[in-house]
Amino acid sequence: MNDSVLRKGTAYAAAIAMIAGGASMAKQQVTSAAAETLSLMCLGDSITDGFWMTGGYRNTLCDLITENGQQAQVDMVGPNWGGTGYDTQHAGYSGYSVDNIAQEDSISGQRTGISSFIDWLMTDYPADVVFLQIGTNDILSLYDLEHYGARLEALVDHILPTLPEDGALYLATLPCMDATNTLYINEYYFTVESMDAAVEQCNAQIRALVEKKRSEGARIMLADVNGVLEKSDLYDGVHPNEEGYRKLGAFWYTQLCGYWNGAVDQPQTTEPTATTTTTETTTAPAPLLGDVNADGSISMADAVAMARYLAGSVSSDAVSVAQADMNTDRCISAEDLTLLKRKLIQSQ
Repeated sequence: MNDSVLRKGTAYAAAIAMIAGGASMAKQQVTSAAAETLSLMCLGDSITDGFWMTGGYRNTLCDLITENGQQAQVDMVGPNWGGTGYDTQHAGYSGYSVDNIAQEDSISGQRTGISSFIDWLMTDYPADVVFLQIGTNDILSLYDLEHYGARLEALVDHILPTLPEDGALYLATLPCMDATNTLYINEYYFTVESMDAAVEQCNAQIRALVEKKRSEGARIMLADVNGVLEKSDLYDGVHPNEEGYRKLGAFWYTQLCGYWNGAVDQPQTTEPTATTTTTETTTAPAPLLGDVNADGSISMADAVAMARYLAGSVSSDAVSVAQADMNTDRCISAEDLTLLKRKLIQSQ
């Protein structure tokens, strides 16, 4: 078992264990970079704002920062306030999309785009790190999803130059939506299948955008929110319920710890890769990525084992951590579970 993988996976496992009511949160081990105050902007739509539950995921994020004695190192920035955390500033805007959407171009009414004021926002509220999640309302408006990625790239291109040399943008995938709940989802335009397809269409563009920007040297990271929430974690088919917000808060905390631990400077892949190098002195086989329970094959049982490990319900001794590291970034996270699920689907 790879000890370095276990060490870097500690932040995520500990955060999820707190959510599941497991062992108390262990103080995270981060580099000395955390000794300096970090300006963090949580930017996005109603899920960032905390629709129906004031503060949303930011409550849990702040709780974890406080529990680990790091509140002096993280200054939340933004023009809005709300929530129960030690610092309630944020830049979440309920109902907003990437760009402005006119009434006639939307099936859910006119929308204001974050891109319309992003230059002012980043000037008046400079940030070292930005957590960006935006696009759910583009889908709910059924607005030109084919070019969603191009709109998002233009927004990203306005944010990246405002960050300091050692800053970073964490770009989130979009969470699932449940079209069986028609409170905010138009039943005349969406079925369960078409909504799932729309979310995946946008997420594919997000992943491609992050890969492109990283290849260009940009300090941007994929934050795979889609792998964190399930439809059972939704309050109204769109917004997380209380447990869903807690899961998101724990996820974003692991991203913050990852930033402190230098994850931005490490290679990040969106698809699992495995290579085998054979020499005369090498006899150990390469890890079988995806064989989480180490039974010699890859099946749904491996996905169940990984999910239980991430939830803190089983210890690292019950899984092969090296073989669970699907994206080979030496950290077990929800992204690895998403990649394993894709691999299982493709093998069917």
